[in-house]
Amino acid sequence: MLYTFLVEYYVWLSIALLCITYFTRKRKPTLRTTLLYSYGLIASLGFLLDFQWVSGVIFGLLLVEVGSLYRAFVNEKLIKNESKL
Repeated sequence: MLYTFLVEYYVWLSIALLCITYFTRKRKPTLRTTLLYSYGLIASLGFLLDFQWVSGVIFGLLLVEVGSLYRAFVNEKLIKNESKL
């Protein structure tokens, strides 16, 4: 069931991955540029060559980006709580 969703919304997931990467990696512009080019290359080649398994890779990369954002949020909250002690 998840696989059909990924294949159906492949382009939208790719665009979401690029947008999330653009907004979450502002502190390191060279890394952000490299990731945007890499993710764009993976998404476009997967689309043009009709590799359906790339949709799973895009979804995994999307989870990695959201996870790094969540990790930064949790670390920030932990630092604030330690300073209160």
